[in-house]
Amino acid sequence: MTHSAVRIAPALVLASLTCGCDQLGLGNKAPASDGAPPVQELQKISYMSSSDSPAKSRKLYSHYEEARTCGDFELALRWNRPPNVAGGVFNKKIVYLTSGVPNELAKDSEVFIIGTIEQGKSLGSGTQGWLLRMRDGTVVQAIEMQNFLEKEEQAAQDGKRVALEKPNKPGRVFCGQGVYQGIMGKDPDHPEKPIPLVSILFAMDRES
Repeated sequence: MTHSAVRIAPALVLASLTCGCDQLGLGNKAPASDGAPPVQELQKISYMSSSDSPAKSRKLYSHYEEARTCGDFELALRWNRPPNVAGGVFNKKIVYLTSGVPNELAKDSEVFIIGTIEQGKSLGSGTQGWLLRMRDGTVVQAIEMQNFLEKEEQAAQDGKRVALEKPNKPGRVFCGQGVYQGIMGKDPDHPEKPIPLVSILFAMDRES
């Protein structure tokens, strides 16, 4: 065996031991955060319904429509769906869009979006559409499908709290969970320039 080989062998053993310790959580490397909000912040939304989740060993919020503000909805969603953990029906990490849409955001990403309603109207066939202005000034088109709107109508008839209260009123805050479709949206004031488009799975409007 050469002298260089003798020097390399202990280094390889040390490296393998270090990797093993990290995998077992025994090394100096801190565990990665899932990005969920601190438990103390949940006191703000203690009024919202929650239920035990054996899979996650903690309670999860089960009725987003109970949120009094979009901030409360976002807090509940971040607890249920931390940004650093894949999950949901698509088994993806959810991207929280609070100020603009990143250029590198991939099509079909699952997102949370919040903005102020500039326009809201029916697009026909039971579909609702909005133009939203985000905090950085970005304008986004959001479209909600018919099946959610039908559930909203049924909830209203049953006297339950609804997610969409005044969805066509400019100036109200809109927040929703959906799927990013790319730069495919339409702004009626600037039809020549496509804008970001989000297909909404769940949304609400509130005063704040």
